[in-house]
Amino acid sequence: MRSGSVHRRSAADRCDPFAALIPAAAERMPVAWDALRVPGPPAAFALTPRELDAPAPLERFHRRTIQLLDCAGAGGDRLALVDKAMPHALHDLMLSEASAVDKPTPADVAADTGRALWRTGLEFVRFVSDPGSQRTFGLEGGELHLALNCDPNTADRESVQAAKQFHLHLLYWTAGELAALRAPGRLSEQTSARRRRQYLDPLSFTGARVIQEALAGLELVVPGARLAPLDEHAVIAGKQPLGCVIRLPGWQVLASAEFEDLIRRLHGRLRQAGERLCAAFTGESAPPAPWRRHPLLPVGEIRARLARQGWPASVTEGLLALAAGLRDLHQLDAARLRRASAAARSHCMTLNQPCYGLNLHAPRRNDPGAPLIDAGHVDLIIQTKLFSAVGGAGLLTLGGIPSVRILRGQGTYSPGDWRRRAAFQRAFALHNTSALKELIAAGCAPVRRLEDFERGWV
Repeated sequence: MRSGSVHRRSAADRCDPFAALIPAAAERMPVAWDALRVPGPPAAFALTPRELDAPAPLERFHRRTIQLLDCAGAGGDRLALVDKAMPHALHDLMLSEASAVDKPTPADVAADTGRALWRTGLEFVRFVSDPGSQRTFGLEGGELHLALNCDPNTADRESVQAAKQFHLHLLYWTAGELAALRAPGRLSEQTSARRRRQYLDPLSFTGARVIQEALAGLELVVPGARLAPLDEHAVIAGKQPLGCVIRLPGWQVLASAEFEDLIRRLHGRLRQAGERLCAAFTGESAPPAPWRRHPLLPVGEIRARLARQGWPASVTEGLLALAAGLRDLHQLDAARLRRASAAARSHCMTLNQPCYGLNLHAPRRNDPGAPLIDAGHVDLIIQTKLFSAVGGAGLLTLGGIPSVRILRGQGTYSPGDWRRRAAFQRAFALHNTSALKELIAAGCAPVRRLEDFERGWV
């Protein structure tokens, strides 16, 4: 599936075939797509060609691995706590499954591995909420996200999950970093169809309705969890995140087996929904081969298949607007895109389903004076992706703004800043080790130190 043409960029900017999928009122929605600029690592710590091309995760991470967490009793999974090569914030980390075989989804790892990952997320919230940590690292007044991306089937164009491992981004922005968001713009100011498609995915609103319907009847299992009603007006006003939201009763639920089970079953429902929609649009439920997209059925047949699947009218209307904008991706066009720029691929090729971003976030406005760990509720935000290659760690709700893009690699951090970052990461890893020992026993390897930028963490 594609839209537009590989060679008609100006025409694509003048007319977006998916404009009907975005409510007219969304033009008033606050957005910040150029404000939050995050530097990259010092030059000596930049990725080397060997690291960029390495086939195995631990080879790519070798200078940046802070700690290894072996979950041998849970099926041989191995987690690596990693100093990210291109950060989303000064105070961030990544926890990634690092086995030789890709395990890209919540259903591909053992339950104990998932529990260790989510428990690490909880400990990150506890750590940045601790008054001592806040004084030591200047964390007062900040905001955080835990972000997970899932796109196991896109093996050709740039993807929200470029490295196909199950992984979690642990992200914290200080009050100083968030100051850049004080004067957001409006969607109406964004006139480029390319930018709008990348940073406000065509399925941003219809996708939320699709997910809401796909989760109907799913037992949420976590006591106190509930599916929040969709409210597009609240989203547009910046009072509710963009996407389908499951409201959790607080951060503490991340420690429970029920939460790990919920994420696993959410993935199952989203996978099933993706298969149903692929079958409705193309007659095929399995993902296509790389550099292929299944031919589209006639719109009348798509309408009939959606009706037989029983989607509500509001969902069907949006999906038919999507069908009207999609075009077949012919083999010659796919070959051209293979040689084209990443921007061209992202504009003209869909991602393969299921593809979604999952974020955990508690807005400061709920109780601005309370520690983050004491949030009365936490939003589990699920967003489906169709065209955008920007995942939930790089495009999220932040500072009361529904759509914030994190611009990475904007200059470089000083060596001193990076060492302060490393001190934060090591202190968190030591804190987290104590919490994880009850889950994975002797699986926690020693926490390493950042020796220098040539050798990295040793």
